[in-house]
Amino acid sequence: MMRLIDRYFLRQTLAPFVFFTLVLTAVMWLAQSLRVIDLIVNNGQSASILFMFAGPLLPLVLSIVFPLAALGATIFALNRLMTDSELVVVYSAGEGRLSSLRAVLIFGVLVTVMLAIITTLLAPLGARSLREKTAEVRSDIASALIQDGRFMHPSDGLTVYIREANGPGDMRGVMVHDARNPASPVTFNAQRGALVKTDNGPRLVMFEGLAQRIDPKTDSLSLLQFDKIGYDLSEFVSDPAERTRKASEFFFHELIWPEDPDISEREYGRFVSEGHEQLSAPLYGFAIVVVAAAVMLLGSFNRRGYLGRMVMAAVAGVALRAVGLGFQSVVKDSPSMWVIMYLPPIIASVIALWFLSRGRFRRSGDASGAEVPA
Repeated sequence: MMRLIDRYFLRQTLAPFVFFTLVLTAVMWLAQSLRVIDLIVNNGQSASILFMFAGPLLPLVLSIVFPLAALGATIFALNRLMTDSELVVVYSAGEGRLSSLRAVLIFGVLVTVMLAIITTLLAPLGARSLREKTAEVRSDIASALIQDGRFMHPSDGLTVYIREANGPGDMRGVMVHDARNPASPVTFNAQRGALVKTDNGPRLVMFEGLAQRIDPKTDSLSLLQFDKIGYDLSEFVSDPAERTRKASEFFFHELIWPEDPDISEREYGRFVSEGHEQLSAPLYGFAIVVVAAAVMLLGSFNRRGYLGRMVMAAVAGVALRAVGLGFQSVVKDSPSMWVIMYLPPIIASVIALWFLSRGRFRRSGDASGAEVPA
């Protein structure tokens, strides 16, 4: 059963954790949304599509935010408890460092459990959903082309302009300029147009118009008047069902033991590194918390503040995660070395717990040199 002092310390940690999570999630979600906004604008989608991407983006953002929020919350809570001399009172009552910091350890375990759920389950589902929605938006040729009074560029060298659009079946003032072959550009101008779906893909059918083409041999302009002509758009449309899935869309067991026997060595390295990243990333939730606690509690209590330790704890936590990401890059090239991805959080946790379990605190400025039991 959790003691009263444990519940008090846990509340002191959870409150800043929720605050940091909300702030960092908002900032990072907005940063990630910029790419989505660019995709929406370039493909002529409505702003409401943005909300379809909000849910799949959230697990990906939280997998990054949670360790940072846990680091900030641990530093903030311990600095407050030490500044207000609450830890001094606890230690004076005979509590050791590990005993009095059980709430911090419980908090680290909670962060690890939440990260495990996110990285092994929610993040792959979110990445898969996000990529599927992205592919659907890019394959929506109608929304990409049917824009009143705007020059649209589905591909380099191809320009489509529609003066007035009343839907896919009723377009007025259609112009298509195809200069993908610089030696033989062609321009279609038609009074009306319609976007038609066929078995071979979408086609833009134009009525009552004129086709202009430069003859590369004579360098002369040739004109062709037509009542009806079709322009194939199938090459600009990709089937969302046939897209190639990225490693981040698979679950860890599919990545570590891929079913495809013909997978390339490079792709296998990406799969293995991503699979073990999903399993090892939650360990940093606990490791970062105990490392920050160990750094904050190094040395004696100081009435002048703990800014230096706060900076050291923040740098140590960020550096620990950076080392883990660096090892992931190593495993991409050498999949057989996957075990090194688990070493940074495990070794850091063991060292931090060893420091927390030994030593004594001494009040800074105490002439008697009185010590507080660890």
